Amino acid sequence: MTKEEAFLNVVQVGSVDESTAQLYLLASNINGQDEYTGDLAELEKCAIPCLQSLLTVTSQSEGSWSEGRNVEGIKQRLLLLARKYGNKEVLEELTPTIKRIRKW
Repeated sequence: MTKEEAFLNVVQVGSVDESTAQLYLLASNINGQDEYTGDLAELEKCAIPCLQSLLTVTSQSEGSWSEGRNVEGIKQRLLLLARKYGNKEVLEELTPTIKRIRKW
């Protein structure tokens, strides 16, 4: 199994095509054609920006083909990886915060 194939399994969203996977792998200095040797953390960290980009488009269509995405499922996967690797920026973006209101 190549790192690209493993990456597509890590993302766990069926709408990521090979060219998109290659883009995110290259951005993380990972050669997608290399043999996957079990370094799951490397691929999971690479998946975080990929999943973030999927949140902006909830559906796509071209001609008679169309595809919808489960945004809540993508958010849950993204939150899981962000918590696992301490990505505070993503956690702050996706986790609602309650601000204290002072009474005068």
